[in-house]
Amino acid sequence: MRPGRFGAALVAIFLGYASVHASAEDDLKQAEVAFAEGASLRGDSAKARIAFAKAAAAYDALWRAGYQTPELAINRSRAHRLAGNLPHGIAALHEGLAVARYSRRLQRELDDARAAVQYPLDGELLRQAQPPPIRGWSSRFSPADRWLGAGLLWFLLWFGVAQFLMTRRAIWLVLSLLGSVVLLVGGILWWTDERRLQEEESLQLLIVKEDTILRRGNAGVYPPRLEAALPPGAEVRALTRRGGWVQVQLAGGAVGWLPEGVVLAVKSW
Repeated sequence: MRPGRFGAALVAIFLGYASVHASAEDDLKQAEVAFAEGASLRGDSAKARIAFAKAAAAYDALWRAGYQTPELAINRSRAHRLAGNLPHGIAALHEGLAVARYSRRLQRELDDARAAVQYPLDGELLRQAQPPPIRGWSSRFSPADRWLGAGLLWFLLWFGVAQFLMTRRAIWLVLSLLGSVVLLVGGILWWTDERRLQEEESLQLLIVKEDTILRRGNAGVYPPRLEAALPPGAEVRALTRRGGWVQVQLAGGAVGWLPEGVVLAVKSW
């Protein structure tokens, strides 16, 4: 490449980066201004929701542009929720967890958003549709944390063995045996929890956007699978699609069909 062309290419790259960066700053400023406006309109919920919807749209644009951080995911979710769009708020948190899986802030925020879904107080729908709280080693600890813990236990185990061989004191042998048990049980829990999470995430996550009846077949003439309607914000996993309908599985294992237009697909990014 000639020097002149190389320099022109560098200038073009710089100008393109500057343009993208300026656009991101504009989106962030627009989001912050709209969010502050919504917060100031406590006495007028209709106008406040409009302002929060503008903030959510600007945060969404930032997310799509690649500024994907736990803080932005939380801001997106809160703006959508305050705009009256709980399904998009829950989806924003799941998308945040797709890029920051072990963020405790995101996990707590998701638990809070899930608590706002209007499930019935009792009945089969509650037992089948309500997702379990976030727990398990695969959600709370990163691989680095788990390997560090395993390495520390392994070191302590052999340190205890060495101390026993030198001192012949039984307490060191007991401590080593306890360490080996903890290491073995922890490894089994880690493996089983990781398999469970992988199986769950192999199916696309969908969020119900409006009150919808889960049916036994892919048409409105089929009887309901559950008596009550799935509320906005309910989470389901996609199994297959046919004729404008999607077969889904609930957290409790129940399987049924929903129209594709009533669910929001969560992107894994």
